[in-house]
Amino acid sequence: MSFIDKLQDRILRNLPESKIRVQMAKNDTGRTGSNNKGKSAVELKREPKAFTVKTLQDWKNAVALATDAENPSLLFLGQLYENLLLDAHTFNAIETRVYRVLRSKYKMVNDAGEENEEATKLLQSPWFEEFLRHALWSKFTGPKVIELFELDDELELMRAALIPMEHTNPQKGIILKTPGDENGWPYKEGALARYYLQIGHDRDLGLLNQLTPLILAKKLAMGSWLDYIEKYGIPGVWITTDNMTQGRADELLEMGLSMISNHVGVIRGNEKIELGELPKTDAHKTFQELIGVINSEISKLILGQDATSDQKDVTGTYGSLKVMAEVSNDRHESDKIFGSAIINKLLLHRLSELSSYYSGLNGLTFTWDESEDMDNITLIDKVVALTDSGYTIDFADIAKRTGIPITGFQSAGPDPGTPKKPGEDPTIEKTKK
Repeated sequence: MSFIDKLQDRILRNLPESKIRVQMAKNDTGRTGSNNKGKSAVELKREPKAFTVKTLQDWKNAVALATDAENPSLLFLGQLYENLLLDAHTFNAIETRVYRVLRSKYKMVNDAGEENEEATKLLQSPWFEEFLRHALWSKFTGPKVIELFELDDELELMRAALIPMEHTNPQKGIILKTPGDENGWPYKEGALARYYLQIGHDRDLGLLNQLTPLILAKKLAMGSWLDYIEKYGIPGVWITTDNMTQGRADELLEMGLSMISNHVGVIRGNEKIELGELPKTDAHKTFQELIGVINSEISKLILGQDATSDQKDVTGTYGSLKVMAEVSNDRHESDKIFGSAIINKLLLHRLSELSSYYSGLNGLTFTWDESEDMDNITLIDKVVALTDSGYTIDFADIAKRTGIPITGFQSAGPDPGTPKKPGEDPTIEKTKK
């Protein structure tokens, strides 16, 4: 070993580990800096997306391939799910559950339950919302593989990138360069393990698997409705003529086509075309009511009830509506427990490995902030009520919450029925500074 090597070893032995890790991260130019924005630890071969009509047979084939014991593939299941999520009602119902969690308050606390505001601010970043969003979606589409790789110049994470479903094989624990490949990069072990987190069980297909027959039935109903409108929305024109020449028939056909954009027929002599009997009124209800029933079933599967999703005429007693709200809250609480478990058991440990920027999270726990926010008027009314009841209030905290400076406290005068002491004027109030 040369003199320089010995000197470097001695210096490194005396340096704190945190400084060594900071320098290592800065030297890793593949992960930091604006010039590397959008780069990933693996290079995927992206393919153009082509949307095609999906059937129940496509669903059966996709599930069979996804659950194959020897060589599972999520290629066709991913394409199917992407098609199903074009349904606005389904997508919005899932997003309702996701955004209720994303908009919930949270905090980082120590073992004593005291909040560490600086640590909480470390998570108040777009990448954290991306991560939590991807994690919650795993309950509906199956396991998600999330990449935590790209850092900025301050060593803060820039994004939580989602590896497309068709590029993952959770059962083998590999990321595929091209969908359908049998081999790929291992992300559960080895050099890449620190940059990837899998949320969800390997063989879980998500709630969308159960929703597939309903959504496909809805798409069929929508398509049939459009077909009905195209054929019968504008009445057809039937032209009868005794002129047997082809030239005249062509003229009448051209005349009819110029009059109307729907079907036109030219018949001769005693020929007759009869259409089946069509509903005279409210023909659209045949399709609309079927779609409404399917939407209701979709809402029940995702939200647990259908009273808060696309119901224009919500009827029922206060008690029944309250039960529906409680059912929805049950799922919300379950989603929050799921999210906090993922963050505490997987994310926080991984962040400390990725960058020293998140060293302030060590020894802390993520928890949801269940305190209620009150408007200033309500808060002041409650403070007055508590003060009148004899409780001592932290006025500095009240001033911080309301933005109203409090310079002192003025107590109320004595009760009119209370005998006054000699020389005391009950109209004069005492002020405590």
